[in-house]
Amino acid sequence: MADYVPNNRTIQLEGFAEFETQLKALAEGFRSDLVARNTLVKAAKDAMEPALNTAQSMAHYDAKNTTRIHMRETLRIDARIPNSKDQQSGYVNPTDAVIAVLSVKKSAVSLANEFGTKKMAMQPFLRPALDARAEDVLTVLKERLAFIIPAYAAKLARRRK
Repeated sequence: MADYVPNNRTIQLEGFAEFETQLKALAEGFRSDLVARNTLVKAAKDAMEPALNTAQSMAHYDAKNTTRIHMRETLRIDARIPNSKDQQSGYVNPTDAVIAVLSVKKSAVSLANEFGTKKMAMQPFLRPALDARAEDVLTVLKERLAFIIPAYAAKLARRRK
């Protein structure tokens, strides 16, 4: 995997203007950040599970290591409303409502594995896992949004009464 080249495919997503209008209507009278946390953040976190599972299977594993934690055990998913630090990243757009991140505990070992060093070829596992499961991530995102949003809308409707 030393010659990893990111997948440069384009995925066309449509209907987000209407989706944004629906979310704004849903949030009317409520804090929009709470609505986003209870809908978009939850769905984004769930959607990253396929990539997490693949990354765990691809992460370096040393069977001889019986005393320390393995890198794949430190993998995690985080989803959140982008903060000011996130906004400084080239990967986050000012219009992003929510971001989901697949990461590993930051260490010299994890960075060396993902990006390589002058002495060690890269053995990436995070980026290839997301590349391999991108369509699954989008499918789960769509399914979770279709479930979470109506349920949350019903909850908000009960609160409005």
